[in-house]
Amino acid sequence: MKTTIKNEKNMIKKVSKIGFRHSQALLFFFCLIVIHVTRGTMSLAIVAMTEKSSPNPNVPVYDWKNTNIILSSFFWTYFILQLFTGYIFKKFGFKQVLLVGILWNSAAFASIPFCAKLLGANLVIAIRMLQGFFQAFTYPACQTVLGVWAPVEERSKLSFLVYSGSSVGAMISMTVTGWISSSWYGWPLVFYIFGAFGVIWCVFWFFLGFESPAQHPWISDLEKNYIENSLEHTEENKETQKIPLKAILTSVPFWALQIGNMGNSWANNIIDSDIPTFFSKIYGLDINSNGLISATPQITQLVVMILTAPLPDYIVSKGFVSLTNCRRIFQFLGAILPSVVLIGLAYTSKSEVVLGVILLNVIIGLNSLLLYASQINHVDLAPKYAGTLVGIENSCSMGVAMTGPIFVQYFVTELTDINLWRYVFIVMSITMTLTTLVFIIFGSAKVQWWNFTRRKENRNDPL
Repeated sequence: MKTTIKNEKNMIKKVSKIGFRHSQALLFFFCLIVIHVTRGTMSLAIVAMTEKSSPNPNVPVYDWKNTNIILSSFFWTYFILQLFTGYIFKKFGFKQVLLVGILWNSAAFASIPFCAKLLGANLVIAIRMLQGFFQAFTYPACQTVLGVWAPVEERSKLSFLVYSGSSVGAMISMTVTGWISSSWYGWPLVFYIFGAFGVIWCVFWFFLGFESPAQHPWISDLEKNYIENSLEHTEENKETQKIPLKAILTSVPFWALQIGNMGNSWANNIIDSDIPTFFSKIYGLDINSNGLISATPQITQLVVMILTAPLPDYIVSKGFVSLTNCRRIFQFLGAILPSVVLIGLAYTSKSEVVLGVILLNVIIGLNSLLLYASQINHVDLAPKYAGTLVGIENSCSMGVAMTGPIFVQYFVTELTDINLWRYVFIVMSITMTLTTLVFIIFGSAKVQWWNFTRRKENRNDPL
């Protein structure tokens, strides 16, 4: 036993600090940038599409009253396919599925200006639904790639590299959309640029993306063995049995993860979709200022992620806390604290623009810490089935999250009434708190018995 541990430590010392595991994570970093510029751009672009923002008289402006329905429509189909991602990845491989999904998503996004001109809001809703359908594979694929490429010793760091793409993508989408929408070219150019970016990513993914270390043609044996030994599975011993669906659906830690992410997804979807509208209608910001200010929380989030990325792996490896308690601590910091700050945002006045922006930055910045808690917990519970877990979880979470913008559409009947927005923020705060407590009390980071092929066992992770 001591010899095995010693050999593993020697292998870790010898393996390259930068390897092909990092190149795969980097590909997914850019993948999430594509996903967020083609998804999140709409929350600010819809403002430019319905209000005069460009000096060019030829840039169309539409009189749409159902903007939150348009924003919500993406999620009507987004959650459907996620239930089946485990089976689809198993049958076709996540590389091919992701390639087709991103390619069609990018093409659909680029077609929105034409569709808006052709048939108005109804066709835009249909295109957003099509985007949601094809983006459904993205986050399950992220967890799948972490499940096969990220050694336990580097899981938090590689997760940071992958998921920081979300923050960078959101930052780019807000700043670029605001700037271009206020220029002579107007909002349509945004859709063409980001759509083309997605197609370019597909080319790189086709040539450089691989589903596992065993399939990579250039990886060294040392790096491959390091990854596979850490994750306790190889291409040769991969299970051929069916996905243990019953075990997953009766797992208490999985349902704690599900409920914790469900509440946060609902609240975050309102923030992502409606904050630009809130800034426009309550604080009176023009489209360019709105874009720049809406991007600042993403910058804050990225800084927080960079500063905290080494911390979870460090405190666990040094034995300061167990992995389970590490997840609980970061869940508290990333959800309970932001829910408290949300109450402060709810009671800002129309003249307190600076305070409102600061509080929003604190909320989004702290919320990024969930990356080291419930957002990566799928890989903790079952590395082999991480894609399946995130498919099921994200499907349910997004099914709930899509009601967020609809809730705002029908509750905030007058967009300039700050009291109505205040109630929305309070409901968000309560929802985040209650669902997070479920994860903290019942969640776990132990590898579940159904992750293994022939035996029931849990990794040692004392509470």
